[in-house]
Amino acid sequence: MAAPIFLDVNVFMYAAGTEHAYKAPCLHILSDGEAGKLTAVINAEIIQELLYRYSRIHLTEKGIHLCQTIFQYPLAILPVTSDDTKKAVEVFSQYHAIGIKPRDVIHTAVMQNNDISHLISADKEFDRLPFIKRIDPFDYPAA
Repeated sequence: MAAPIFLDVNVFMYAAGTEHAYKAPCLHILSDGEAGKLTAVINAEIIQELLYRYSRIHLTEKGIHLCQTIFQYPLAILPVTSDDTKKAVEVFSQYHAIGIKPRDVIHTAVMQNNDISHLISADKEFDRLPFIKRIDPFDYPAA
């Protein structure tokens, strides 16, 4: 089995969104996950981000439907544990000055605590973290 790769929230949002340069690559990523060609992982915070974002733009039902669709994918949804939150504060303390966002440190803490080093994301801010290897959706599957 291939090493798990964390999928950032933007993979789901681009795949579900309107036409955008990232839409086709993100749909391909999700298709590979569905076909078992990619061992995809998210955490519970991804679901919260989706619900929050879609409710803020008054597309609550779309957000709910997207989350229900994610539950049908063969991917692991990791919890955010007490150890993850402690690790997130540690990472944020060290990297906030270079622009790392609080939400992103939650993801990286979960990744670190679960021995996951790679994530697929359009968010270039992850490149600032030396312990994470970001794969841009345009570069998948060249990882």
